[in-house]
Amino acid sequence: MRVSIYLFRAEANSFEALLREFPEESRAPQKRDLKDGVDLDCEIWVLPAEPREPKWASALSKLTTVSDLKNSSNSVAVLFKVNDRYFAVCFGYAHAMLNHELIEPEFGLRVTANLADPFKVAAIQVRTLSENSRQQRSQTASRTRVAEFDVEVEREWLRYLKADVSDGVSWASGVAGSQSLSLTTKMELHQFPTLLSHLIEQFSSEAYKEKFPYIDNFIPISVGDPILNDLWSALRDAITSPEGKKLGVACPDDLLGAEVGYWKIFGDRKRNREQIEELDLESVLKQVPTSDLEEKLPKLKIIPVDESENPMRTKRPLTDYFVFEQNIDGETYALCLGQWFKIASDYVQEINGEVAKIEDITQAIKLPDWLPGADGKHGDEGDYNDKVSRARGYIPLDAKNFLIGGPHQKVEICDFITSDLDFVCVKRMEGSPTLSHLFSQAAVSANLYAANATGQGRHAVGYADYIKSLISSKWGKGETEVDQNRRMVLAIATEKTGKIGDLLYFFSKVNLVQRVSDLRKSGFKVALAKIHRPEGAADS
Repeated sequence: MRVSIYLFRAEANSFEALLREFPEESRAPQKRDLKDGVDLDCEIWVLPAEPREPKWASALSKLTTVSDLKNSSNSVAVLFKVNDRYFAVCFGYAHAMLNHELIEPEFGLRVTANLADPFKVAAIQVRTLSENSRQQRSQTASRTRVAEFDVEVEREWLRYLKADVSDGVSWASGVAGSQSLSLTTKMELHQFPTLLSHLIEQFSSEAYKEKFPYIDNFIPISVGDPILNDLWSALRDAITSPEGKKLGVACPDDLLGAEVGYWKIFGDRKRNREQIEELDLESVLKQVPTSDLEEKLPKLKIIPVDESENPMRTKRPLTDYFVFEQNIDGETYALCLGQWFKIASDYVQEINGEVAKIEDITQAIKLPDWLPGADGKHGDEGDYNDKVSRARGYIPLDAKNFLIGGPHQKVEICDFITSDLDFVCVKRMEGSPTLSHLFSQAAVSANLYAANATGQGRHAVGYADYIKSLISSKWGKGETEVDQNRRMVLAIATEKTGKIGDLLYFFSKVNLVQRVSDLRKSGFKVALAKIHRPEGAADS
């Protein structure tokens, strides 16, 4: 028998609390009595489904009578109390009747990780924790170890795991889990108190730390957890007084290459709200009401609109656009895509330690300030790179792509190369997706340099050979000097004070550490540099 099992948090104290509330006019679940002689601490609830005409019935009715054909799918939840903890064993769509505010968010994942044979993993799903979130699910034809899957479990949130159980477990075979646990067992329902006792032990066990140590890197905060009150309160305080807070905004949808006309915020009945032309923190905060924020913030929605006034994506809560980090009682929490996560303290220390090892050459390279123009808006990246390259005699490479293959296989080497053989890549610190693009651009360029990949068309030479020819023509430096001294510099522009490595969002730091490793494998030294963006300064 294959079943789906949910565990309720320890705060659940009655069977009544396990089911959500149903509106009076809706089809509510019905409680079924236990048969005489059944000695179980449990309740059985059925969610009846109304018989409906199949979707294909209208097409078939032209050929035959189908009025007697109806589809129906009833759902059942068996609620158990075992060792003072409550469980729901679900069939069909019974999860829809549960009170999800009381459900343990990673019960299925942790039990699966404890029961799993680490060499017999069948499927794995991860999600990148950044605004431009990517979900990836991989599975193999035969059971294997996690290393064989093309996922970066060290820096991504592990959401789902499926595997065969380890030797010695006789009461289950295949397991899979995320929030719920999907379990294959030969035990009958009247034997489930024994099975659920085993699951409590497995949920409490830390055996998974040896097999899947990265599970604890990111822990989602479940709906109803009391800490959420403090976290949402901290976000509201940061919105009201953003100075010195790790607060930012970025679009969670993939709009790469799309021309956004503006962003529109709505939901609180405020009329004549200004359009947001540039999605940055300052512009968004101007549109957020300063009074009654606790009531109004959850109601606000945002949507990108194109030049023809057409919505480009579905509306989303404005809170999905905020990126925020907060420390409470020594623990680090982060908001991403509207979901709060607790980040393991030892993982935070590990990542911060790796970032601290990256050389900061802000004072040595002394890149000019990124000044605003006469209209008060900062110039774009191309203008800044062009001005710096011309003023200092650097090799300008911004938007001068190296052609590798077809029309979509173009690589930007970097934004400019200095006489000290620094390959400088420049970006404004607008959010994790922007910085992710910066780190990725540098890593791809370095990898192609190490491979000396052959280009196409006018770039029908080796990637490294082409770059060396530019440097030789400009400064007369030879191959050996270039290969011994080349350094990739990640230059990030921000108006915030402090070292750039300390200012990055945590998820950007995780990404940075991985990409720095890739850069070093490609033979590049790596450094960070901060570009100051003064607020309100005149253009020079």
